[in-house]
Amino acid sequence: MGSQLSALIGVTLGAALSYLVTMLNDRARWRREQGARWDGLLLQAYSDYGQAIKECVIAYQRLAAQQGLAQHPTPREPTADALDQAARAEARRTAMTEPLRLLADPATAAAVRRLNEAVWQLEWMARGRLTADATAWDQAYTGYRDAASA
Repeated sequence: MGSQLSALIGVTLGAALSYLVTMLNDRARWRREQGARWDGLLLQAYSDYGQAIKECVIAYQRLAAQQGLAQHPTPREPTADALDQAARAEARRTAMTEPLRLLADPATAAAVRRLNEAVWQLEWMARGRLTADATAWDQAYTGYRDAASA
């Protein structure tokens, strides 16, 4: 009877340990998979946001070049079409900011906020909402580049 009891205890203990190890391995694998998915989402959000920022800055540079504030090989007059294109770029940038706010850590979210503010300065100058000259544009553009590299 004693050998049967010890065998039963051994089998029960072995099954419990096997279950525990399997459960821990599954949990670790799930966490790795979730981390990989999260990283993929964050990378896509960074990429989309970066492209949207560039579209905005190019549109604003072209408008500013027409006013003599900036240098760009293809200046653009502030026609309804050009302003609409800039507005679409700005709307895309705004939309691409939201995933970063949700996915990024606080330091990255703060950096995104600073970059947005720098791009707004360029927009305001390009649209004539902020009085500027070439020196002010250069300073704002340097602020944008600094914020983008941070």
